[in-house]
This record gives sequence, C-alpha cells and structure tokens, in this order.
Amino acid sequence: MAGVSVRRNWLSGLGIVIASTIVLGSSDQARVVYFLRDAELPKFLLKNANLSSANLLLLVASPAQAQTLPVPPGDKPNPNIDRFPQPLPTPQPLPPRDSQPIIPTPSPPAPIPEQPPISIPVRQIEVTGSTVLSQDEIATITKPFEGRSVTLKDLRGVADSITQIYLNQGYITSRAVLVDQEITNGVVKILVIEGSLEKIEVQGNRRLNSSYIRRRIKLGAGKPLRASKLEDQLRLLKADPLLTNVEATLKPGTDLGQSILSVRVTEAKAINGFVGVDNYSPPSVGSERFGGVISYRNLTGIGDELSASYYRSTTGGSNSFDFIYRVPVNAMNGTLQLRYAPTDSKITEPSFSRFNITSDSELYEISYRQPLIRTPRDEFALSLGFAVQDGQNFLEGVPTPFSQGPDEQGNSKTRVLKFGQDYIKRDSKGAWAIRSQFSFGLDVLDATINSDPTPDGRFFSWLGQIQRVQLLGRDHLLVAQADVQLTPDSLLPSQQFVIGGGQSLRGYRQNARAGDNGFRLSVENRIALQRNATGQPNLQLAPFIDIGEVWNASGNPNKVSTQTFLASVGLGLIWEPLTHFLIRLDYAYPFVDLSDRGDNAQDEGFYFSVGYGF
Repeated sequence: MAGVSVRRNWLSGLGIVIASTIVLGSSDQARVVYFLRDAELPKFLLKNANLSSANLLLLVASPAQAQTLPVPPGDKPNPNIDRFPQPLPTPQPLPPRDSQPIIPTPSPPAPIPEQPPISIPVRQIEVTGSTVLSQDEIATITKPFEGRSVTLKDLRGVADSITQIYLNQGYITSRAVLVDQEITNGVVKILVIEGSLEKIEVQGNRRLNSSYIRRRIKLGAGKPLRASKLEDQLRLLKADPLLTNVEATLKPGTDLGQSILSVRVTEAKAINGFVGVDNYSPPSVGSERFGGVISYRNLTGIGDELSASYYRSTTGGSNSFDFIYRVPVNAMNGTLQLRYAPTDSKITEPSFSRFNITSDSELYEISYRQPLIRTPRDEFALSLGFAVQDGQNFLEGVPTPFSQGPDEQGNSKTRVLKFGQDYIKRDSKGAWAIRSQFSFGLDVLDATINSDPTPDGRFFSWLGQIQRVQLLGRDHLLVAQADVQLTPDSLLPSQQFVIGGGQSLRGYRQNARAGDNGFRLSVENRIALQRNATGQPNLQLAPFIDIGEVWNASGNPNKVSTQTFLASVGLGLIWEPLTHFLIRLDYAYPFVDLSDRGDNAQDEGFYFSVGYGF
C-alpha cells in the first residue's frame, strides 16, 4: 500500500521555508507536489502579482523533475585556484645548461717571462685582502715555503695556488699577486685582489628601462664576484617574459680585479593574447563559452603589465570580465597587483529559464607577492592580499536570497584578508609547486553578518595546493596535483570549495558539488605520440584519474547535496596542429552516478577546448 510522508523542504530558489513536500507512495511513478500557504509567502512575493500562490501550485512534477531553483554559479573553470591572489610561476623542469656558458671565463693573465733564479730567504708569507679563505686554508699553501730560501718562481706559484682556489670556487675575476716590494726581515707580502663589477653596460633594449636589467643583475654581482651567482641572475633574466634572449660578456675594467659586464638583450613583443572556445562553463548559464585574454607587457618601461579578459557563454547566461594591473617594485620581483572582476549571470537552462534568475558580482582585490628566495632552481615567496567581493541574486528582477547567509536583498558581501606562501623546486626531471593560503573573513566595510551558525563574512579557512610535474622517460610527462580546503566555519557560496568540471573534476558538470571543506586529487600521464620540428610534443594522449569530495562545517544550515564523493577515470587528447593553436578533448567515465545528473555533454563526461595564443 502506498504510504504518505510529510516533511519540511527548503525551496532554495525562494530562500525561505515555504513548502511542505508530500510524497505519495514509493514507486517510480510517485509524484512530488510543492504547495504554498499565503501565511508563509515572503513579502516580496505578496507584492508580486506574477508570483501568486495559485501560480506556484502549478509546480507539480515527477521526482526527476522536482528540482530546486539553481543559484547562479561562479564563472571560473577552477574557482578554488582563482582565490589565490597572484599566479604561481609555471612549475617546469629545470632547463639544461647552455652548451656555452652565459659568462665566458676570462682569459688567464699573460705569463711573466722567466728570470734567472734568485734565492730569497723567507721567514713568513703574509697574505692580505682575502674575505673568502680562512687563515688555515691560506696556511696550507704558504707554510711549505716559510722558514727557508725560495725562488721568485716559488713565490709566484704560491700566489697562483691561491688564485686557483678562487677560480675553483667560481670567483673568476679574483687574483692573488706578488706585489712589488722590498723584502725585509724575510716577510713576503701577497695581495689578494677580489674581483668586482665596475659597471654594467646594457644594449638592445628599446622599451624596457636599463635600470630594470641592472638592478636584477646586481643581485648576483657581490664582491668578490662569483660566476655562479651572476649566472643565476642572468638565467632568471633570460627566463623573464619581457625578454627572449640575454647574452653577457665580461671585459677587463680600468683597475686590476674590476670588470665590465656587457649585456645584450632581445625584448619580447609587448602585446600577447589568447582567444578560445570551450565547455568549461556551468550548464545552468550555458556550458559553452568563448572569449579571450589580452595583455600589454612593459606598459611604462618598468616591467609592469596590464591585462584584460572577457568570457561569454554562448547562451548569453554568463558575462565575465577580469582586469589586472601588475607592477614589479624591486629587483627580487616583488609584485604589486590590482584586480577588478565584474560578472553578471543569468540562468538559461531550459528547466529554469522562465524564472528569470540573475546575479551580479564584483571583486576588488589588491595583493603583494614578495619572493624571499629566487634562483633558477627554487623560489619561495610570501603574499598578502585583501579582497572585497559583493554579489546579489535576483528572481524576476526582485532581489532574493537563494540560501541561508545572504541578507533579505540577496546580498552576499565578504572582505577577506589573505596570507599566502608558495614554493617552487625545479630539478632536471621535473618540478614541485606548493601553495598555501590562510583567509580571514573580516567584519569591516559592511560585510555580511549573521548569527552563528548561519554563513556570513566572518570566517577562517586554509586552502592548499601541491603539484608535481615529472618526466618519465622521453615520451611521458606525469602531472599530479592535489587541492584541499579546511575550515571550522560555515561559508558563503563565494568562499566554498567546488568540484566538478573540465578543469576541476572531470566526468561531472561544472561546479557539480560545493562545500565548506573539500579536496581534489588528479593524476594525468601525458604520452607524446608525435613531435614537431623543434622536438616538442604536438600530439599527446593523456589518461587520467580524478577524485574529490566536499563537506560542510558542522552546524551549517545549508545542507550539501548527497553523493559528495566524486571520482572518474578518462582519456584526453592534446593536439597542437599549428604553433600556438591548441586543441584538447577529454572524456571521463564517472564512478559515481549522480541522482541529479543532467543531459549536458559535461554530464556525459565530454569536454573540449580550442584556443590560439598570440
């Protein structure tokens, strides 16, 4: 016999408990009826003739159709990573050293003509001017020649031995010399002249200020001048996106031990961009999107960059802008960034488009990232940022909250202080990239405030990411990455951890699940099938596995959907038929068959991306 059960139901599309759900029977033909009582109608509905209780009684559907109204989603393919203030340098394997050194080793001084041997009684050899060698290191060289008679050639040999130690340690412009002297009481003086840069000559730059180049080189131009440190700075300069090539030559300076570094650079083009189309957008606003990014590097000659991006879904349900200005403020690449990102969304999915659900959001952010260690092999940096984010949802043009947390006008406001740490370690076989960020939601500037445990703008969360890029032989590149977010607090939707989508967890639609806490793990093996004329892979197969889960903080009144653990396995194809023209196709088989699965290509596990960089 069919049973009858009655329970309270949160109709998230209206943001208030307004209905009782009566489930008749337990068979596949059971029907769910949403009904309203006028006493429970929100005030804005009572003022709206178009949304009377009689009209809402028409919401009668089978269980598969009885869905809550969707919240307009975020527009980012991977919103978790978008919350980091500044991008991490690309974790690529350490490039091999050039066959020719960046700084050619200076030619040794011309040999001194042989002179007739003269016996010189030596009681002590006094070495001055060295800040590198200890007295014990010097004594091991000088001791055998003290307390006996030696020749001038022997004394020059002592100086050459000291010079050789400097050369072996990379101090290629330092010399120990037997100074002109009158030997008294058997004391011989040897002077160590530790090399230094007299000046840096910069050539080839047209728009980039010479001071930008000089200040970075000077970080490796200490006294005594060490080739390895100087070459590190030149290699970093060579990897700078503002430049395509750096050549350097050391020339003798005006005084002994001084050198002139002549640097010739080739500037990269100023304007760069990308245009593309993909299906990395939430289906509720249109899964296919198109757009691009354009940036102007070295805008004012100091290495600054201005970039703008725009993406629009093909249904017109999502319009997303992102404007960024970034400027380096010191030679260690400490970078100040200003960002403004407005977005407007509209639910265009046929099931819900008639409700005219829209949202607007704006993000203002200022951040500063300062590397404390920066070499071609590793980089460690700290960052500090402050983000102001406002969002508002509308139903039929009326401001409406879609969950517990936003105020009565559907406003959700967060003011977040972000403290981040990131580290990159490169080796010949791959690279590690690690990021960590502590976020503090502050009660300032009219942030959303509610009583506990309702989500609001006051919170603490930690977001972490680790990635390893590993060469497995010539034709295999392993890319493994993991993200995690932990918090004890109930979060507003803009701060939650999201899984699902072509750049998040494949096999499920974009933003399939969201929660206060969560993790995601992805492992992908890129197998080179074909290479271009330069030896770079231009056709790759990429088998992968993705897993992830989300959960809410205890007490959060907004319940997470069921089936919060997602996993999939799949295969990708990466093809670059022309230089900078990239096509990627992915198919993922989901291990978890979601009860709310739709019929979009994303729900079937298909993703594509076609783009051209210029």
